[in-house]
Amino acid sequence: MWMAGYASRNKPADGVTLELYAKALVLEDEQGERLAIVTLDLVGIPRSLREQVAAGAEKAHGIKPAFLLINASHTHSGPEVRSERTEPTDDQPRRTAEAVAYTRQLGDKLIGLIGDCLPRLQPTRVRYGFARCGFAMNRRTPTAKGYANRPFPPGPVDHAVPVLQVVGADNRDVALVFGYACHNTTLGLQQFNGDYAGYAQQALEAAHPSAVALFVTGCGGDQNPYPRGTIELAQTHGRTLATAVEAALLAELQN
Repeated sequence: MWMAGYASRNKPADGVTLELYAKALVLEDEQGERLAIVTLDLVGIPRSLREQVAAGAEKAHGIKPAFLLINASHTHSGPEVRSERTEPTDDQPRRTAEAVAYTRQLGDKLIGLIGDCLPRLQPTRVRYGFARCGFAMNRRTPTAKGYANRPFPPGPVDHAVPVLQVVGADNRDVALVFGYACHNTTLGLQQFNGDYAGYAQQALEAAHPSAVALFVTGCGGDQNPYPRGTIELAQTHGRTLATAVEAALLAELQN
């Protein structure tokens, strides 16, 4: 498929360097109300996908649309799922058809993924905290001709790393939901890759084998990861973010 995120690309993906994931967490309160959190290693969520999953989750699982959160990591190394963004590709009719078919199939999988969580519901404690991470930097440098897309250290930046820890009755982590407000644009390769967020999830799941790690991106439109350009840098940023999550878990979390 064509890749999303960079207008300069002139060919489709030619491989995979890190698998892309969709993950789900369902929380149920004492009144039986359910909240579903779905995270995706994609550039964004097309409206059609949101509507398909919201309708399916409500019909099949009783989860109201207002209690469904779908978040994309905004990786620029995923497939182009927005059919309206296929005009500058090599073969627009083909790429449009691929995007439509991919999102429709993905929607069915997400509805099923949410359903897979329900038989696994168990008593848990949910705790919240945060730490900080420093590789994001403002990317809007003011010039005489407007703003240039390059590092601007004095610019506003959000380094907070919010963390939601879900702990089972056996005191083992069930899920770690964490965020960061920064573009997933370390990479510009022609291979699918979840970028720093993918590597951070990978590191956390290795350190917490009982848990699923879910990344929720924040409002990072003006922030890029720096330095950038190689898989090694994406891995480094991922480990740095995972370390921030570990630091948050050491603090006194709120129940």
